[in-house]
Amino acid sequence: MGRVWITALVSMLLMFLPKKCNGIPRSNFTDQSALLAFKAHITFDPQNILARDWSTKTSFCNWTGVSCSLRRQRVTALDLSSMGLIGTVPPQLGNLSFLQSLILYNNSFHGYLPSEIGNLRRLQILDIGSNKLPLVIPESFGNLHRLEELRFDGNDLTGTIPSTIFNISSLKVLDFMFNDLFGSLPKNTCHHLPKLELLLLSTNQLSGHIPSDLFKCRELKSLWLPYNNFTGAIPEEIGSLPMLELLNLGVNMLSGDLPRSIFNMTSIKSILLPFNRLSGSLPQESSINLPNLKELQLDMNDITGSMPGFLRNLSKLEILDLSFNKMTGNVLQEFGNLRALQGLFLESNSFTNHPSSQTLNFITSLTNCRQLKILHIGGNPLDGMLPNSVGNLSRFLTNFYAYSSKLKGHIPGEIGNLSSLIVLSLEENSLMGPIPTTVRGLRKIQVLDLYKNKLNGSIPSDICLARRLVSLTLNNNLLSGEIPSCLGNITSLRNLYLHFNKLSSAIPMALWSLKDLLILNLHSNFLYGSLPPQIGEMEAAIGIHLSSNQLSGNIPSTIGSLQNLISFSLSKNSFQGSIPEAFGDLISLELLDLSQNNLSGEIPKSLEALRYLKYFNASFNGLQGEIPRGGPFANFTASSFIMNKGLCGPSRLQVPPCSIESRKDSKTKSRLLRFSLPAAASILLVVAFIFLVMGCRRRYRKDPIPEALPKEHCVTSIMELALQCVNESPEERMTMVEILPRLKNIKVEFLRDSERRRP
Repeated sequence: MGRVWITALVSMLLMFLPKKCNGIPRSNFTDQSALLAFKAHITFDPQNILARDWSTKTSFCNWTGVSCSLRRQRVTALDLSSMGLIGTVPPQLGNLSFLQSLILYNNSFHGYLPSEIGNLRRLQILDIGSNKLPLVIPESFGNLHRLEELRFDGNDLTGTIPSTIFNISSLKVLDFMFNDLFGSLPKNTCHHLPKLELLLLSTNQLSGHIPSDLFKCRELKSLWLPYNNFTGAIPEEIGSLPMLELLNLGVNMLSGDLPRSIFNMTSIKSILLPFNRLSGSLPQESSINLPNLKELQLDMNDITGSMPGFLRNLSKLEILDLSFNKMTGNVLQEFGNLRALQGLFLESNSFTNHPSSQTLNFITSLTNCRQLKILHIGGNPLDGMLPNSVGNLSRFLTNFYAYSSKLKGHIPGEIGNLSSLIVLSLEENSLMGPIPTTVRGLRKIQVLDLYKNKLNGSIPSDICLARRLVSLTLNNNLLSGEIPSCLGNITSLRNLYLHFNKLSSAIPMALWSLKDLLILNLHSNFLYGSLPPQIGEMEAAIGIHLSSNQLSGNIPSTIGSLQNLISFSLSKNSFQGSIPEAFGDLISLELLDLSQNNLSGEIPKSLEALRYLKYFNASFNGLQGEIPRGGPFANFTASSFIMNKGLCGPSRLQVPPCSIESRKDSKTKSRLLRFSLPAAASILLVVAFIFLVMGCRRRYRKDPIPEALPKEHCVTSIMELALQCVNESPEERMTMVEILPRLKNIKVEFLRDSERRRP
């Protein structure tokens, strides 16, 4: 009897021992099998986590990423996010009947989504975002009646969103961003989603109208629908969402007037409606209160009207973007009230400066915005001068754009105080005077755009202290003097535009050492000197433009090493010599302009290998020989070769036809001319001298001439014949038939002169 009680007691104790000590109950075997099936579907585990930890030697409740309930030891959560796993999602996961959270975020799962996941009736969180899952969302997911978060962002999902998804009344987060879903949202989207807080559907192919019943989602905090194809008007009902904080409907095809209701939402923090077709004007009531608004982006629309006064009351505003609209009127003078402002974008409207002042006083007001990082006022007819207070703008200011704004006057020297500036864009204005030497204070500047103004004086060497400079554009001004040689010390420089100025100097040797320079544009100045072989060191260059200067000398053959060069122009200079054969190595070249120089010789046949060459101009030179016929030359017209008297080729190029001899290979022909003609000239001279001496001996063998023979005139005449014999131009070269009579005349004249000199 005692043994029976002991046995019963031991059995009762075993029931309360931890599962690790008691083995796996049969009811839990299903969970283990489902997890092992999941492991078997993993084809790549970079950290070997599953291979190392998911072993039957330990309880699956201790496996990495697995959480279990305390009492029943059933799997309640599976979190394998950001482990770099590659594989498929097996249907056996649908057997984890106690699962509440399934997170596979940021891996590389692919293949079908098993419909069996719809059997997980306890599931509250399903996050399979940032994977590679294609095809459609299973309809069975609508059976997840306890689901609160459904996240499939960043996959390759296609098809439409199942209507059953919008019946999950417990849903708080619906995130299908960055997929390829299409179709429209149901008209009753929010009819069964009273708890929805986040509706995130950006970057898909969704279309149709935005449902007006969204106001039924009374707890909605974020409506995020940009980068789709939604059309129609923005529903006024959106303004009735009492908890809405983020409204992003940008980059769609929405039209109609801006709904007034959205400017009455006291909870709103961001209103983002850029890149649509919205029209109408902003409400002008100064009483409008948006106490929590941080971002207002209405750029790239058709909004009209003036800048509303209520903007001055937005004390928390950080970003205001009204750019690329059709707004008019004066720029608000009270921007200084927006102490949290970080970015102000007003470009490409028709805003004007307040007529009471010639200076842009609103910039003075902006000096109170101590967090300002970006100021963009370009593309407006401001018609005023930059105030000296521009130097008092925020020390955090990195980007200042005021291009095409009808600015006049001088560039204030105080602009050098903006030590954090990365981009300064003042191009296409009427600024005059010199570039201030205070630019030396812009130590972080990367882009300095001052082109198309009326700036004069020299380029200050102080610019060279900007050692991070990437792009310097000073073209289309009245700058004179030398190009500072210290520009060659700015190794970060990629673009240098100094064309259309009055610069007069040799090109500094240091410029050719800028191996990473992409574009060098110096055309239309008064630069002189020759090009050194070091130009071949600019191995990254894609564009070199030196036309319309006073450069001379031979074209260096080292240019042939610039295999990234796309555009090369030397026109309207005084270069001489031949076109280098090495130009045939410029494999990326699309434009080559050598016109209006003093070049001679032939057009190298090596240029036929330039398969991308679209524009070639060698007109107004002294070139000769046959025009190449192959490669890109089959497409060029007569305008590429005019005013070269020695060129020949097909009649369509309006040049004389070539003789049979001239169609031989140009390289062989060049060698023959180089060696055979001088040899012929030498033979001619020897024969001529023998011819003359023999004649003289026969006639004056017994009667020596008492005075020196007039040899000088004779030798000079023979040398002139020799030079005409070796002339490179076929049209001007004399033949032997023409030379023999001339030699005979020289002999006769020589003998006559000698006869007259005899006593």
